[in-house]
Amino acid sequence: MAKTIVFSSRKGGSGKTTLAFNTCALLADMSHRCLLVDMDSQAHATIHAGLEPFNVKRGVYEVLVSFLKSGAIEREALVRQDNMTILPTNENIAALDVELKDIPNGESVLKDFLMEFDRDFDYIVIDTPPSLGLVTINSLVAADYLVIPVRLDFFSLVGLAQVMSVYYKVSSTLVPNLRLIGLVPIMFSARARVSREALKELEKTFGEVMVLPRLRTDVKVVEASSHGVPVHKYAPKCRAAADLKAITLEILKRVR
Repeated sequence: MAKTIVFSSRKGGSGKTTLAFNTCALLADMSHRCLLVDMDSQAHATIHAGLEPFNVKRGVYEVLVSFLKSGAIEREALVRQDNMTILPTNENIAALDVELKDIPNGESVLKDFLMEFDRDFDYIVIDTPPSLGLVTINSLVAADYLVIPVRLDFFSLVGLAQVMSVYYKVSSTLVPNLRLIGLVPIMFSARARVSREALKELEKTFGEVMVLPRLRTDVKVVEASSHGVPVHKYAPKCRAAADLKAITLEILKRVR
């Protein structure tokens, strides 16, 4: 059975997609069968994978709407990219909230769809939008585990409180088995006082055990994204590659 991990954050620019894409790529390189699902209308995970959203004819929106209407499972929409598989997205996903709004059990459509792939993959990784609409709720309902990336600044800590509120509501009502793996500090700089203080606040509030290894600031992350390849393949010796591997190994340890 596949284990589904969702990366979610209330704030854009939190490193959510960077974590989702690179975690999935690293797991795939460890010989795990991995599916990356791009639920974000910005399509950054799709772009990270080297795909062009405007060229995606059958993406998340199209396959979920088709599934809703006829129960069809469009496996041909899955794209094999390097050694992992991606369900890409396009601009149409912005309308998915409207499609789901008046449907009974509309919050569990993605979960029902992904159950059809339960034996095809070891891990399913979901990248979510920064909004808290039905698309995000679907992603949380479909998941077994939640990872929350947090930029180490004041506004991101405020956004974290909103994500945690949604997590507690969803886990107490819709998905009692949804487990929070932990928080990943993003854009950490030991030289920046605000980074150090925000990290201390995270550890104080949630406990050190809930704070996963940090991802340090590194220009190689942006460069790798622009080339459509994982950081560890673009610049294997950079500090971000080391950080992302440490984060992935910790996630792997906690989901086993």
